[in-house]
Amino acid sequence: MMSERDLGGVRTAPSYRTLFARTEFTAVFSARVLSDWGDQLARVAMAALVLHRSGSALFAASVFAVSFLPQVFGQALLGPIADRLPRRMLLVVCDLLRAGLVALLVVAVLEQAPLGVLLAVVFGIELVGSPFFAASQALLVEIFDDDTSEYLHAANLLQVSVQLNQMLGVALGAVVVAAVGAGRALWLDAGTFLISAVLLGVFVSSRAAAAEGGVPGLRELGRDVREGLAHLRADVRLRSMAGLAWLMLPAMLAPEAVALPFARDHGAGTRAGGLLLASVPAGIALGVAIVGRWTPCQQVHRMLPMAALLPVPLLAMLLDPPWPVAVLLFLIAGAFQAFLVPLMGTFTLLAPEHLRGRLNGVAGAGFSLISALGFVAVGALADATTSALSVGIAAGLTLVLLAVIWRRWPAGELDQAAARVYG
Repeated sequence: MMSERDLGGVRTAPSYRTLFARTEFTAVFSARVLSDWGDQLARVAMAALVLHRSGSALFAASVFAVSFLPQVFGQALLGPIADRLPRRMLLVVCDLLRAGLVALLVVAVLEQAPLGVLLAVVFGIELVGSPFFAASQALLVEIFDDDTSEYLHAANLLQVSVQLNQMLGVALGAVVVAAVGAGRALWLDAGTFLISAVLLGVFVSSRAAAAEGGVPGLRELGRDVREGLAHLRADVRLRSMAGLAWLMLPAMLAPEAVALPFARDHGAGTRAGGLLLASVPAGIALGVAIVGRWTPCQQVHRMLPMAALLPVPLLAMLLDPPWPVAVLLFLIAGAFQAFLVPLMGTFTLLAPEHLRGRLNGVAGAGFSLISALGFVAVGALADATTSALSVGIAAGLTLVLLAVIWRRWPAGELDQAAARVYG
């Protein structure tokens, strides 16, 4: 089934009905949206709880940092499991384990456990789920293995829905916690993981592992990681795309890192902080919807210009605008984050089938490491200066880093690869 048809020489994008005609995609789509919405709700609830107890922007930002830090090790070391084990089975196991750990987090919150204990459980949840990203990325390619253009359209649609659900999660997070308490709000997160596991287990077909070897030992995992790193270094296209995603992170994460403290600094409440947090995924959803109207080759060609525009609106934060203006600035910057959708999709398609899990794991580990360090750095900078100033500084730093990747960007190689894989 082809997703793009030739009508009088004009290629048309696949319809949503075509995508959802595939039961497997419908299941993966529903499972991902549910679990991501619950995750974002829990993350905001934990950040608000930590900020309330400590009064520190650094500690509040640490909630987000802790959510990324275990992925540094988990994605790099456990990413190869997504190649060695059947991907559907791995996704279901990750969901069930995370549901159990979220239940443990509920108990810790209700028992007024110290912040260190809460952060430790959050660390465990993210560590267990670290192979989930690598396996889900590779599984989506397998579902649409007969049409790569349809795959990219599906990836765009999934990203729009994920961002919209994250927006709803952060916007309603503070309201839900205030209304029912942190414990009951976190139960919703556990439930999303359980439903996700059922959908994946029932409606997604079982496929053989992409690579031989079964459950790897530590030595095999180490060898797999080294193999992934070597391939990433040798492939200029993959290396450049991963590098662009990594170097753009200071501007991408700064609004989320200081949204709640920024609202507090301007005399606004947690609900305003939720709106500030929601503005970024809302912008991403808008940007992805626009990018989805371009052809796959246009999306790949415009990745770098979109990334270059991302930090520009955030420079206005140096003027410390009112929080409603900051919402608009965050939304515009978020729209340019849509460059990540063709980047991630093309990265996965250009990776060899038997290396997709470990390459996504290595790239995701670098992304998570810089994100964790960035959240802490921006939070510390906000404590030392102001929340608004920290965002402006992060945006300026990102523009400086962008000059490094711009000079070495393999535009010709990527355009040729896009023409080949998307046809």
